[in-house]
Amino acid sequence: MDILAWLIWAVTSVLTVAWSLVWFLLGGWVSTLAQIAVLVGIIFFYKYGWQRAPAEIAARLSTLGRFVWTWMRQRETGAPNASRVEVREVVRTVRVKEAGDINLSSLLNVLVFFGLVLLAI
Repeated sequence: MDILAWLIWAVTSVLTVAWSLVWFLLGGWVSTLAQIAVLVGIIFFYKYGWQRAPAEIAARLSTLGRFVWTWMRQRETGAPNASRVEVREVVRTVRVKEAGDINLSSLLNVLVFFGLVLLAI
């Protein structure tokens, strides 16, 4: 009987850890999508007013739904026996940085350094 209780405890512990991990991973996506939906809702309510906004949101969602549905149903247009086109990559040489060349990051680093020197004085 102790073995059965230990096995049940082990299985529930593993399932609890797995559920916690799944909930953690999905929770981020769900909250992100909810925040995007609230932001879009606020924009639509500001733009169209509280009476017209729900209809506009529904219309846009149905348009998006049709687009996603046709995209999912779309088939590959290429025939299986079609001749393959060879694609060549063009390799361009990039010039090496020469003495006196400076980029924005280096310039910002120098400005921060001089700012710290001025603060120290």
